Parts: sequence; structure tokens; C-alpha cells
Amino acid sequence: EGKMRIALFVCLAILVLVLVGLAIYLSIGYYCYRKVLARRGGFKRKIEIKNNLELEIDDSPIKYFKEGFVKISIVSNDDLSLKGFYKDNGKNKLALLMHGYGGSHFEISRYAQLFEARGYDILAIDRRAHGESEGDFLTMGLYESYDLKAWIEKMLQIRPEYKIVLFGISMGASSTCMALGEKLPSSVVAAISDCGFSSADAQLSYLFKKMHFGSCYKIFCSFVKKNKNLDIKKISAVDKLKKSQVPVLFFHGACDDFVPTRMVHLLYDSVPESRRQLCIIQGAGHTKSLATDEKQYKKEFNKFLDKYLM
Repeated sequence: EGKMRIALFVCLAILVLVLVGLAIYLSIGYYCYRKVLARRGGFKRKIEIKNNLELEIDDSPIKYFKEGFVKISIVSNDDLSLKGFYKDNGKNKLALLMHGYGGSHFEISRYAQLFEARGYDILAIDRRAHGESEGDFLTMGLYESYDLKAWIEKMLQIRPEYKIVLFGISMGASSTCMALGEKLPSSVVAAISDCGFSSADAQLSYLFKKMHFGSCYKIFCSFVKKNKNLDIKKISAVDKLKKSQVPVLFFHGACDDFVPTRMVHLLYDSVPESRRQLCIIQGAGHTKSLATDEKQYKKEFNKFLDKYLM
């Protein structure tokens, strides 16, 4: 009887330890998911608040999108209503622009104006879980790349003769690169990636270490794989670019400490020499290349589009 009590105690102790371990695993995994990927996540919200404060200081992006733009929408493959802001200038060229992590279409107004100056129609989209689009969480460019393909198909329904240039900054840039690995219509003739990351794994592991959460990273990856069907290890812009036939211009700030500058070289090396162009802007931080050296940015931007007759 004494041995049975001891055995029962040991079994209960093991069960308690397993349950405590499971509770810790779930708590850490959920906390990290909420902080980084959820729509209302703490890290994402900090960036959104910063962007909103900047709009209060300079409301020119809000004014820009009030002039001649109409709101349009699509339904994603997983039944989310996604919003875009479309300006029809009556052209047969379209720039399709994607903002970055924690941003919205307002974030890319200056880039849209560069395209408009060259006679483009404009579509600036709110990515899933951002702005006016639906979605409870973002997917580090994976589902966003599928969304981008759906937007391309939508715009070709509006104007079948469109020649389309894709443009993205930060996570929008990586989403753009990933979309290039999909089977896209031949109407997509070029793409511009500004400060995109090479892979979700490389980017998130870097950020977790930077935020002193490095020890939680494996738990986070396991949690989102099991609970959100999102395998961080397999989300790679580099791998997708290797399948693409579209010419790509890469911008990156030399002082980018959010998406390390080394990542752009991995992206650049994934595209054949005949179809790639790279511009590193000295002194520029994350998404600050245009603001830091507008002259050099415009020069490379126009050279690239001139080369591909756009």
C-alpha cells in the first residue's frame, strides 16, 4: 500500500509538472503571438501610434488620398474583406503599392506620387490586419502575397490592358517578393522592393533577440505553427524570388537596424543579373531611403522604370 501511494504521488507530480509546462508553453507562445503578429499586438500598436502621430503633424498623406481616389475591395481566399484606394488617371500603367508592418496606405503616399508623376494609375492597399482591411493577424508576407495576386486579378478585370509595377516597403516589400514567386499574369512587368526582409525566420529571430525575447523564439514558432497553421521557417522571400521572371529594383538604407541591410543582398542575389538593380542609400534608416536622399532615390527609380519601358 505504501508503494502504491508513492507511485500515485509520483504520477500526480509528473502530471502537475506536465500541466504546468504546458501552461507555460501556451502562455509564452500566446503572449509572443499577441505581441508580434496579432492585429492589436503590442509591438504593432506602437508603430501604428507612431504613424498616427506623424499624420497629426503632417496630414499631407490624408489630403493626397482624398483627391481622386475611390475605395475598392476584394475578398481574400480566406474570406477577408480587403480594402484598396484606387486613382484612375486613364492610363494603361498601374502602380500597385503595399505598405509595411503596422502601417496603412497613408504610409506610401510619397511613393505613389513618384509613380503618378510618371503617368501611372495608382492602387494603394491596406494589407490584411491593417488599416481598413479585415484580419485578426498578419502572416509575415505569406497570405499577403496571395492577397496581392488577388488584387492584380481584380485590377485586370477593371482594365485588362494594364501593365503593372508592384511596389512595397518593409513587410510590403517582402510580400511583393513572395508574390513574384507565384504564377502571375504577364501584365506584371516589374517590381520594386524597398527594405524588405529575406525570410520571416531571419527577420523574427533577429527582432526577438533585439527585444530580449530570444529564448522564447522557438516556443513562438511552435505555437503559431500549431495554432495558426503558419510555419515561420518556410516563409522565404529569397526562395520565392528564385522562381520569378520579373525584373526587380531593390532599395535599402545603409543604417537600417530594423531589417538589417545584409538581407537585401540575399534578395538581390536571388535574381539573375540581367533583371536586378540595387541601391543602398547611405545614412538611411528603415523606410527612410527616399526621405534621406530623394535625388539618388529618384534617379535609380527612374532609371529602372526607363530600362523596362515603363
